[in-house]
Amino acid sequence: MQTLTFAPCQLPVSAKLHELMNKQLHERVVSPEVNAITINFRDKSYSAEDGGFHPVEIMIEKKQDETWGFGYITDFAYIGNYYPELERNIDFDFREQHCFVALVGWIPMNTNDVKEFYSTWENNFLSYVGMDVFDEIEINEY
Repeated sequence: MQTLTFAPCQLPVSAKLHELMNKQLHERVVSPEVNAITINFRDKSYSAEDGGFHPVEIMIEKKQDETWGFGYITDFAYIGNYYPELERNIDFDFREQHCFVALVGWIPMNTNDVKEFYSTWENNFLSYVGMDVFDEIEINEY
C-alpha cells in the first residue's frame, strides 16, 4: 500500500482528510508520471427535488518535492428555482488561495472566517463519509 505525504497548506486540513485520501487510493499504485488525482464523492440519489448529499470533488496534485497538496475542493449543489442546475456551491481553491461561496462570491482564503468555515465544512464532509452516504466514488489520475 502506497501512502501519499501531504504538504502543509493555508487552511486547517485535518489529518483525517489526509487519511481519507490515502484510504481511497489504498488499492491503487500511483505511478510516478501521475501529477494530479481527482476523487469524486457522489450520493446517486441526490436531486433538486428530493435533496440529499452534495457531490464533492477533491483534486490533489504532486509538488516538486514529491509531496502532495490540495489543488481544490469543490462542493456542488442544485441552484435555481424553476430550472435548477448542478453548480459550484463552495470552492476552496488552494492554487489561487481563495474560497468561493454561492451568493457571496470569492473571499481570500487567509481570513479567519474562511478558516473556520472550512473546518466546519470538512467536519461535516467527513461525517457524511463516515455515514457511507456517498455510494459512488470515482478516481481519475492525470
